[in-house]
Amino acid sequence: MPTDPPFPDVLASHRLSTLVGELSRAWRARLDQRLKPLGLSQASGVVLWALALGGALTQTQLARSIGIEGSTLVRQIDRLEADGHLRRVQNPDDRRANLLELTDSGSELANAVDAVGRAVRDELFAGLPVADLHTTMRTLHQLRMRLPD
Repeated sequence: MPTDPPFPDVLASHRLSTLVGELSRAWRARLDQRLKPLGLSQASGVVLWALALGGALTQTQLARSIGIEGSTLVRQIDRLEADGHLRRVQNPDDRRANLLELTDSGSELANAVDAVGRAVRDELFAGLPVADLHTTMRTLHQLRMRLPD
């Protein structure tokens, strides 16, 4: 007869945190795999997608919207600009800062990124009861609120 672990709550919370990390890495890897034929990675795809949603943004605003440091974005921005998918334009409100905006090809690519993201989510969540998803989201949201930025 199996015995219960000595600290079930600690072990459950440890396993949950491990699973959340594993899920995040696996999800990004799947997106990388699906975006590769478009010449993109998950990291560059999220830049395009955020600009499609938010319109023209400064590098700081863009970094904040996707939850990374501004300096981390530089390589992605430079590559997407070199490929003709975004451009830097003068910010009319602050001459010291540029705005990043999508070009027409960047907008088309952002739509493709959105379609890939939807397809991956549809595959991942297929067959899961909606009530379970709501419970999971509620729990994850409560945990997120306990770790302020």
